[in-house]
Amino acid sequence: MINLEFLNEISLIFQTNTNVEDAFQAVFDILDKTLSFDYGTLFMYDKEKDRLTSLYQRGKVRVELAHEFEFQHGSGLSGWITGRREPLILPALTKARPGKDNLFRSFVSMPLWYKEELLGVLNLGHRKENVYSRKDIELFSLIASQIAMVIEKIKLQRELTEKNKVLEKALTELKLAQESLIEKERLAAIGEIVITVNHEINNPLTAIISLSEILQMTLETAKHEKIRSGLKGIIREARRIQRVTQKLTHLDNTRTTTYLGDSNMIELKD
Repeated sequence: MINLEFLNEISLIFQTNTNVEDAFQAVFDILDKTLSFDYGTLFMYDKEKDRLTSLYQRGKVRVELAHEFEFQHGSGLSGWITGRREPLILPALTKARPGKDNLFRSFVSMPLWYKEELLGVLNLGHRKENVYSRKDIELFSLIASQIAMVIEKIKLQRELTEKNKVLEKALTELKLAQESLIEKERLAAIGEIVITVNHEINNPLTAIISLSEILQMTLETAKHEKIRSGLKGIIREARRIQRVTQKLTHLDNTRTTTYLGDSNMIELKD
C-alpha cells in the first residue's frame, strides 16, 4: 500500500533531480519499493506530434499490449488508455493474448494526467498472474497522479532551463555587440584624432620646414633682419603646434566637423 513515505519520496524527486533520466530512474526505484513488477515502461506524450513515445524502460521488455492496433495518440493499449482517466488493470492475461513473448501475465496501464493535460502513460508488467487486482484501482490512480505531478514539475524545470539558456545567449550576444560598438567608437575616435593632428599640425610643420630650408640656403648671404624674420616665423609655427597638442590633451565634450567628404575631425576650440 502507498504510505506517507512513498508520497514524500515522490515529492522529493523534483528537488533532488533536474536530469530527466535520473528523475525517472528515481521514480522507478520508489515504485520498486512500493509495488511488485518485473517490467515497466514510461511513455511520454509529445503534444506537437500528437504521439506517445517510449521514454524510459525498466527491465528488458517493453510493456505493451495490442501494439498492432492504432489509436488516436499511439498504438497498443497505451494509445487507447489516453482516452481514459482511470488505470486499466488486467490481473491475468489469457494465453490468447499474453504479454510480449509470454514474459508478463499481469498488466496495469496508468494514464498520466495533470489537471486537463495528458502527460503520458505508465505500464507495469509481472511474470505471475493475479499480482494486480481491480480493487487496487484507487491505489494506481494515486500513484499515477503523484508521478504526473513529478513529470509536470520536471517539464516546467526543463522549460525554465531552456528559457534561461536562451536568455543567457541573448545577454552574451548583447554584451558582444556592445563591446563591438565600443571598439568601433574607439577606433572612430582614434581616426578623428589622427585626422585632426594631420590637419592642425601638418600646415605649421610645412611652414617650419620651408622656412628652415630657406634659412639654410641663404644663411651666408641673408641679412640679419631676414634671418631674424625667418626665425620668428619658425617660432610662431612651433607655438601653433604646441597649442594644438595642448588642446588635444584636454579634450572634453568634443565636437566634430566634416573633413574631406565623409571623414570627421575634431573641432578644436581656441
